[in-house]
Amino acid sequence: MKRIPRNLFFIAFSAGIISFTSCKENKESATDATQEDVEMTQEGNAKTMAQNAKFDDEKVASEYAAYLQLKDALVATDPNAAKKAAKKMTGFENAEIADLATKISEETAIKAQRKVFSELTVLMEPVLENAIASGEIYKQFCPMAFDGKGASWFAASEEINNPYFGDKMLHCGRIEKTIQ
Repeated sequence: MKRIPRNLFFIAFSAGIISFTSCKENKESATDATQEDVEMTQEGNAKTMAQNAKFDDEKVASEYAAYLQLKDALVATDPNAAKKAAKKMTGFENAEIADLATKISEETAIKAQRKVFSELTVLMEPVLENAIASGEIYKQFCPMAFDGKGASWFAASEEINNPYFGDKMLHCGRIEKTIQ
C-alpha cells in the first residue's frame, strides 16, 4: 500500500475544508431566497385557488384569498408568513374577524396563531356562505386538533392539508361540508 505524501494530504484536506465552508454559505443564501419564493408561491396559489370560488362581493373574494394564504402558512408551520397573511385581513368589515386577524398578526407562536385561526374560521363561515356566487369551498375538519376537541378550516380543494398540525399530521382530517 502506497503512502500519500504529507504535503499532498494537507492540500487535499485544505481544499475539502474550503469547499465545505463555501457550500454552507451558499446553502444559507439559497435558503433565504427559497423562503421568499415560498411566500410568493403561497400567495399566488391562494389567489389562484380563491378564484375557483366566485363571490358577489369583491372584498370577500380578497379576504378569502388572504384566509387561504394564512391557512397555507399555518400548514407550512411558518409563523412569519402567517403574520403577513393575517395583516391582510385586519381591515375586514366584520370587526370580530378583523380583531382576530390582528391577534394572529401580532402573535409569534405558531400554536397560539393556530388557536386564534380556529376562532377566525368559525366567524368566516357565514360570511363565505352568504357571499359565494359560484364554485365550491370545502369546510374541512380535524378531530384531533386541540386535544381531541377538533377544529375546522376552509379550503379551495378537496385535498386535506391540515393547518393545525402542519407536516406532523398533514393529511389528518376530512371534508365536513361543501359550500356552494
